[in-house]
Parts: sequence; C-alpha cells; structure tokens
Amino acid sequence: MKRTAEPSARYPIRAVSKLTGIAIDTLRAWERRYGAVAPKRDGRGRMYTDADVARLRLLSQAVSAGHSIGRVASLSDEELGSLSPAHPTPPPSVPPHVALDASMLERALRKLDGAMIDQEFARLAAVLPPVRLVRDVLLPALRDVGDHWERRRGGIAHEHLISSAMRHLLGSFLRVYSGRKIPVRLLFATTSGDRHEIGILAAAMLAASHGLSVSYVGPDLPAEEIVEAVKSSDAQVLVLGLTFSGDRETAARELRTLTGGLPATVELWAGGPGAAAHAAVLNTRGLALADFDAYLLQLERIGGRA
Repeated sequence: MKRTAEPSARYPIRAVSKLTGIAIDTLRAWERRYGAVAPKRDGRGRMYTDADVARLRLLSQAVSAGHSIGRVASLSDEELGSLSPAHPTPPPSVPPHVALDASMLERALRKLDGAMIDQEFARLAAVLPPVRLVRDVLLPALRDVGDHWERRRGGIAHEHLISSAMRHLLGSFLRVYSGRKIPVRLLFATTSGDRHEIGILAAAMLAASHGLSVSYVGPDLPAEEIVEAVKSSDAQVLVLGLTFSGDRETAARELRTLTGGLPATVELWAGGPGAAAHAAVLNTRGLALADFDAYLLQLERIGGRA
C-alpha cells in the first residue's frame, strides 16, 4: 500500500535502516519495486515519517514470518499486523561505546538551541535500542541538567527545553511502536499535582517497544479520572509515575482514593522517587518498583519482549 509523504518526515534512510533492521539496499528496492512506502525527498535525500517507520517494521516482521514482500507490500497496516509475529523483531546489536555528546548538550543548552539537542537525540535514537536510549541517555541527561542548572539564573528554561526535546522523541517512538492489537494493555499516568512527565512517558514507550499495548493519558490527573480511564480502556495494569514534590499527605490521599477505586483484577505498579515514600499505601494494593530494572522485569513477567 503506497503511503503519501507527510510534512513530519524527519528520519533519513540510514536512521530508518537502524530502527527497522532493514538494509538500505533492501529499503530502496521495496520502495522502487513494490511501493512499500513513499518517503519525502529533500536536499538530504529520502526522509521518512513515524508512520513510514512503523509500516516498514510491520513489513519486515511479515517477511521474517515467511511472507514474500511482493504479496504483502500492498496490504494495509492493519492487515500486516494480523500477519506479523506477536512481538517485533529486535533491532541489530549496538556497540557499547555509543554515548551522548555531553559537550554538544552543554553548548546547545547554553544557547537554548533546541534543534541541536533534537539532532543529537535523533542520532542516538537511530542506533540505540529503546532500553539503552532511556536508561543510559535520556534519564541521566535529564538528571544532570537539573543538577547543573538549578542554581543558575534561567535554569528552569534549560530544563524545560531538554524536557520538550525528550517528550517529542519519546512521543514519536511511542507512535511508532503502538497500534498493534495485543491482549495485554497498560495505562500510564501521574496523579493530580504531579506534572513530571518524562519518566512515565519513557515507561510507556518501553512497554510499547516490548510488544505490549499502551494507553498513555499523561500527567496530573485526579485519582477518580485515572480509575475511570482504566475501566474505559480495559487495561490490565495501571502504571503510575510518582515524584510528589508537593504536600505528602495530599499525595497519600490521592493514592488511597486510587487504590480503593481500582478494579480488583487490575495490577498497580508505581515507580519514581515518590514510590518508596508511599510504599505503605502502594503495597496494600500493588507494587512500589525499586528501580528501572524492576520495571523491566515486570514487563517481561506479563509477556513483554524487547
């Protein structure tokens, strides 16, 4: 099925090859002979959208399952999803030395140059698997920026800039990985007053990259609305991001409302700096995850595969 190029095209062909595991020559052949996707072309060459990348992943999975590209290239994304294996093919292995250019990040933040930050994050996203991108690059960078700039005039602006870049990147990948009809659904949110979004958005993207179905409803939601969202989405797991820099008793009251209203069949997982502080409330109903690896273990337990 041929796809019209979209103005949001931002991935060059080399990045798409890394993201999908499809060789560049194969990508070109699929486009030329079968019209698998129709990337936009500019002065840099072929440029692909999130939707193009998602479709190419589905085509690659269908071919890996034994279907010929000539037969599946004209199918819709939904039809391809029904042909593909239950879990995406893992990306190629990556050398351990790939890392964030800290000097570039420092320069970009000093100039408030969002385009430079986007470029560096896109470079790393093209070669790193999702777990390493989040654990080894994005979350440490966010912590470092907060620590380094918090006492400087204008430091909040710098933290907002890098948060915005991460939000855009994670949201793009969440859209790339989402859309498959998978029985296990997780809903991601933070409770009222908790506006820290990057951790819970990263957790949602990682769940989707593990082949799980995701409903991301975002930060700062009252407990009652989170409960209703869980019921409406038929989620089997609620994942909460907890930072709670505000009033602790108000936060505990929100959690008690949530744990009391959540259906008995729904699992509750909570992570972030506030999870340990509210473990007494959380452990009556769910799990206070100690760290990043504990979260990945829970994803694997319910059937997620990286």
